[in-house]
Amino acid sequence: MVILSKLSESLKELMSERNLTQTSLAEAMGTCSSKLSSYITGNRAPNYDTLIQLVEFFHCSADFLLGIKEYPYEEIDYLPVPPFSQRLRTVLKEMNCTQYSFIKQTKISWGVFYNWLSGKSNPSVDNLVKIASFFDCSVDFILGRVK
Repeated sequence: MVILSKLSESLKELMSERNLTQTSLAEAMGTCSSKLSSYITGNRAPNYDTLIQLVEFFHCSADFLLGIKEYPYEEIDYLPVPPFSQRLRTVLKEMNCTQYSFIKQTKISWGVFYNWLSGKSNPSVDNLVKIASFFDCSVDFILGRVK
């Protein structure tokens, strides 16, 4: 589960390093300031698409932004994020995990899982962390940003 205070702290640190205000970050990302406010104050986690926007904007690790890792930057050339449905199929195959086994062990409902596989929806940030924990890997790996 995402600890909102850590997400807030990481976001504030990244903004401070770049001398960004909430308003200037919102403008640069093409979003509204009130949306960012809920992340900055630790009231809410970003959705999948906003998480991708944030890590790409700051060129940082998703694991850092989510408070899982301590260091924001790595000497990594992050890969473009593929559609989650495609990435989930790849990860299941690479990890030699069946869909049934994944659903049973993670306790994610078949309906939610099916929507991810079919591209009808993307996981919440909490579910991204849960998937990474299940496979004992980074969120950046689950997103397809690193190999």
